[in-house]
Parts: sequence; C-alpha cells; structure tokens
Amino acid sequence: MRRMWVVSILIALLLCGCAPTAREPDELALVRVLGVDGSGPVRLHCVCGRDTPEDAPLRGECVGDTFPAALAEAPWASTQELSLTSVSYLVVGSQVDLDVVLRQALEDEELGASATVWVALGDGEDMLADCEDPEGDLTLLTHRGIQAPTVVEALAALTTHGTVELPCIREENGRLHAVGVEQWREEE
Repeated sequence: MRRMWVVSILIALLLCGCAPTAREPDELALVRVLGVDGSGPVRLHCVCGRDTPEDAPLRGECVGDTFPAALAEAPWASTQELSLTSVSYLVVGSQVDLDVVLRQALEDEELGASATVWVALGDGEDMLADCEDPEGDLTLLTHRGIQAPTVVEALAALTTHGTVELPCIREENGRLHAVGVEQWREEE
C-alpha cells in the first residue's frame, strides 16, 4: 500500500511538470474590432476594448501573404498578447477577397460566426487607426438601427445569391459614421 502511494505521488509530480501553464486573463487583450485590408498581402488591424472610458484602446497591426497567415501573426501584433475570441466587428476594405475572409473566419478556432461585417470606405486600417473608439462607435451605430450581417449570414448570402449587402462606414474627426450600404458581389 505504501509503495502505491509513493508511485502515485511520483506520477503526480511528473505530470505537474508536463502540464501546460494556464494564462492569466490579465495577460491577454481581447480584440473587439478586426480590420482586414488587401487580398495578398493581407493587413490586419486589431483594436481591443477599453478598460475604462478614459483609456485608449490597445491596438495591433500585422501582415501576412494570405488571410490565414496574417491571422497567425495577430496574437503577437502588439505589446500584449492579443486574443481573437471576442471579435464583435469585422471591418473589411474594398480590396479583400470577402469569400476567403468569411470562410476562414468560420474555420478559425478563435474567430467565429457571430461578428458582424462592415465595409470601410477607403483604407480600413488607416480608418480604424484614426478612430478614437471603433468598438464604441460600431456599437452605437448598431443601437441606432444600422443592421450588419454576421459572418455566417454574409457568407450564406454570398454563396446562395452571389451578393450580400454590407453597411459602409467612414472615419471623420476620430469617429465612425454610417454612409449607406454596399452591394458586394462574388468575384467571378
């Protein structure tokens, strides 16, 4: 019996050394708005939520040859490790391959189907960089009745009908404003 206890303790000690270390939530910054520009190379602009209204949101930028390659760089695109598990808004530039971005968002372990999709007029990365609080502005536009499809809804419309309507936004004086709707067509 005593021998069994010793073996059990030794096994437990060995397993403790092999277990992955858990990250503290404070060590991760949750990305709320993900901007996507280009189709090759692809540039991502990550904007995290604010801790307090006085704080500036943490931001990160990365580039990859493809959308999946850029996503792989996103966690290390800032001074703090970024997590894409809480993306609420996907802001795409006019030059992206929307079908690829939407499909990859659904396949990605962190991204998902619930983020809403918006079109940036002009350079989306610059627009998000110049905006003081992209998440707050997009949330306000949503509360004002601007309807943006989720990733899964946009992909379903694009696949089924070959077209999807996406709300357009632009930055002016540090704020995001809605400026109509764009009929996005699937590339032939």
